[in-house]
Amino acid sequence: MSLFDRLFKKASPSFRKENGETKTSGELIAEVTNGANLVDGKQTWEHAETHKDDVEYMKRCCDAELKTMAAAGTVAVPFYFERVAILSRKQKNFRQEVEYCERYIQAVKEFYRMWGHDGHADVRKGPRYKAIAERLPKAKELLAANQ
Repeated sequence: MSLFDRLFKKASPSFRKENGETKTSGELIAEVTNGANLVDGKQTWEHAETHKDDVEYMKRCCDAELKTMAAAGTVAVPFYFERVAILSRKQKNFRQEVEYCERYIQAVKEFYRMWGHDGHADVRKGPRYKAIAERLPKAKELLAANQ
């Protein structure tokens, strides 16, 4: 079952804006998930470049990605979780780094357990997911050494 098949079982949005333009996939997802994929009224990807060094903003994007995953059946984008991990390590906040790495890995594991692989690219094969998984042991080591 495709993303749009799953989304439109939940709601039947219009594909057109009031001005007649076609809505983007992000706009459709925002509509049928009541804005789960939005942070301050914008889609998470719109913050990727402008707020990539703001750990609090990246955490909000992580939350939005997880809400969207639950509401729309789309796998959460790893970029925001990796940024939180990187920024957390720079701040020597190893507990937060471990938390966000584990949170993403668990969410993705649960996603594929629930939805399977039909119609989904496997993010676990991508470089960002692998980077998150590979940094977790070192983050745990750093956390243990600093407690």
